[in-house]
Amino acid sequence: MVLLCLVSTALLTSGKLVEIAERQPLGDSRDRWVSMAEAVDRAANFLSLNRPYDLIADWRGVGQDVGERLDTVGEVVEALEDSGQDQFLPELAEPTDAVERVAPAPTEVAAEFAVEFTVVSPDRPLTVHVAGDSQADDVGHTLQEASGGLFDVTVNSRNSTSLVRPDYFNWPAELLKVSIRDDPDVVVLFLGASEWQNMEARDGSLVEPGTPEWLEEWSWRLSVALDVLSADHRLVVWVGLPPMRVAWSIAGVPAINAAAAAVVADYPQAVMIDIWDLFGGAPYAEKVAPPAGGSPVRVRMDDGIHLNRTGSSWVSHEVVKAVAAVWEGQCGTAAEDGAICWRARADAGQGRGDGTEGEETCAELPDGELVCWPTDRAAPLFRPPGKYESVSASWNQVCALRAADSTATCWGDDLDGRGNIPGDAFESVVAGAWHACGIRPSGQVQCWGTPVANMAVAPAGIYTNVTIGERHSCALRPDRRAVCWGDNLYDRSTPPDIEFAMVSAGRWHSCGLVPDLSAVCWGDDSHGQASPPGGQFTSLSAGEIHTCGLRADGTVECWGANLYGETEAPDGEFVSVATGERHTCGLLANGEARCWGNNDHGRSEPPAGVFLALDAGGNISCGLRPDQSVECWGRELAGETVR
Repeated sequence: MVLLCLVSTALLTSGKLVEIAERQPLGDSRDRWVSMAEAVDRAANFLSLNRPYDLIADWRGVGQDVGERLDTVGEVVEALEDSGQDQFLPELAEPTDAVERVAPAPTEVAAEFAVEFTVVSPDRPLTVHVAGDSQADDVGHTLQEASGGLFDVTVNSRNSTSLVRPDYFNWPAELLKVSIRDDPDVVVLFLGASEWQNMEARDGSLVEPGTPEWLEEWSWRLSVALDVLSADHRLVVWVGLPPMRVAWSIAGVPAINAAAAAVVADYPQAVMIDIWDLFGGAPYAEKVAPPAGGSPVRVRMDDGIHLNRTGSSWVSHEVVKAVAAVWEGQCGTAAEDGAICWRARADAGQGRGDGTEGEETCAELPDGELVCWPTDRAAPLFRPPGKYESVSASWNQVCALRAADSTATCWGDDLDGRGNIPGDAFESVVAGAWHACGIRPSGQVQCWGTPVANMAVAPAGIYTNVTIGERHSCALRPDRRAVCWGDNLYDRSTPPDIEFAMVSAGRWHSCGLVPDLSAVCWGDDSHGQASPPGGQFTSLSAGEIHTCGLRADGTVECWGANLYGETEAPDGEFVSVATGERHTCGLLANGEARCWGNNDHGRSEPPAGVFLALDAGGNISCGLRPDQSVECWGRELAGETVR
C-alpha cells in the first residue's frame, strides 16, 4: 500500500519531479535523475494523471521572482540587446573629474558640480541592496549597524544559488528587476559558496570548474550582472570569497577571486573587496586576528563555510569603507571636507514606458512581466479577497483559513509542492518557509511542501497545536509533550521530555512554556535567542534569531539578536506578539498594530485601524481585520491563491 501511494504521488506530481531533478548539480548523476523523472512524466502525461497539477501551475505561473523564471543568462542579454529593454536602465555616464574615485577636487571645482550631488545622512541614507547566496544574509543584516544609520539596507539572499546555475536561479535576471524596480544607490553582491561545479557554456558544452573555459564562461556571466546594474549614480560592490573549510576552496577561491577582479576592473562604477587575507588566507582558520589587531577570535559558523556575526560585521565595515571612498567630499560647500556625497539621480522615474507619468512607475522585464511600483515607494499592501478565520505569515508565503468552510489557502511561493494544499476543513493552519501544516478536526496534523528532511511528513497522532520554523515543525500532544520533526540542525527538533503549555518554532531554535509559565528553549543559541529570561509569560514567539514573550501585565520582553531593534519592544499593553525575520509585531489591547525592527519593504509599517490577530513573517507581516478580511504589508507576494 505504501509503495502504491508513493508511485501515485510521483505520477500526480511528475512535473515537479522533473523540476527537482533538473536542479541537481550538472553531470552524469543529474542526467540519470532527469532521465528517470522524465520517464515518469511521460507516463503521467500518457495517462493524464498529472493534468490537475499542471493546470494549477499554468493558472498561477511558476515562482514570484524573475530569477526563478528565466533559465539562461543569454535570455537576459537578448532581451537587453534585441527587445529594447535597456531603455529602462540608466546610461553609464562617461567618467568625469567630478565622479572619478580620486581625492576631493578643489572647492571651486567641486562647487561647479554641487547640484549633481547629495549629502548622505541618516535623513537621506543610501539605499543599499545586498544580494547573493546564504553568505550574503548575515552580511546584509550587519551592514545597517556598521553604516551608523547612513544605509537603508534591503537583503535579497537565496540559499545555494550561484552564477553557474541560472536554470536554478538566474541572478542577472533578478538583478535587472532590482535595477528597474528598486533603483538602489548601492548593490552589494556576495556569491560563490556554490559556484565550484560543472557549468553549461553558451555553446552547450559542459565545462568543469577551474578550466580556462569555465573561468571564461563564469567571467562573462558576472559581466552581464554588472551590465544590468550599471548606472551613473550607482556603485556595485563585489565581495570576494574568504577561505572555506572545503577542499575545493584552496585552489577554487583564489581562481574565482582573480576572475572577478579582472571583470570588475572593467567597470568604473564597480569595486571589489578582497577578503581572502582578512580571514587568514590559506590554510583555513576558524579563528583570525581582528583587523585592528589583538588575539584571534572565532569568525566562522560550525559548517566552516559561513561567517558568523563577527566575521560578517568585518565584511560590512569593509563595504562601508568602500562606499565612503566614492565621491568623498564632492559636495563642495554643501558639506564638510570628507563627508560622504552621492551623485544625484538624473531622473526621478521612467514613467510607464509610453511617455506618461503618474502615481506609478512601470517597466517590462525580459520575461514579459510588467512591474509597477509607487513613485513614492510606499510599502505595498496585499489584500486577498474573501473572508478568513485566521492568517499565518512566513518567510515567503502566507496561509489562511477561509471563513466559509475552514479550508486552507495560501499565497506566495509555489516551489517544492507548497501549492499542493489538501482540501477539506482544518482547525488551524500555519505557514512555513518550505512547507505548511494544519490540524484537522480529528486532531491529526497534515503538512504539504518540500520533501527535504521529511519536514512535511507529520508523525501520526493527535495534537492540540502545531508550529513551523524554517525546516522543522513542532506540535503539542494532549499529554502536553512536544513532538518535533524535520531538520535537526542544532537539535532544534529534539525538545526536552517535559510538559509544555505551548510551543513555538523559530528558524534554528524552538521555545515553549512549561506549566509554571516559565520559558524553555532548545536549538541554536548563537545570538542568545534560546536563553530566555526568568519569570512568567503568557505566550512566546520564536523568530529567526530572536524570541519574544508576552508578560501577564501586557508588556513584551524579547531576547536574542538585536540588529535592527527587533528586541526593543515599545511601551504599551499588548495582547499578543509575533516574531519574524529581524522584526517583531504586537497587537495592542485597543486592537492597533505595532511593529519594530527591520523595515525592509515596509514590513514594520502596519496600516492604521483595528486588527483581531497579527503574524510576522520574513519580509511580510499580516493581520486579520474585524470584518474577517486579511491585510498584509511588506514585500509583495505573487498575489494569486495557490489553491
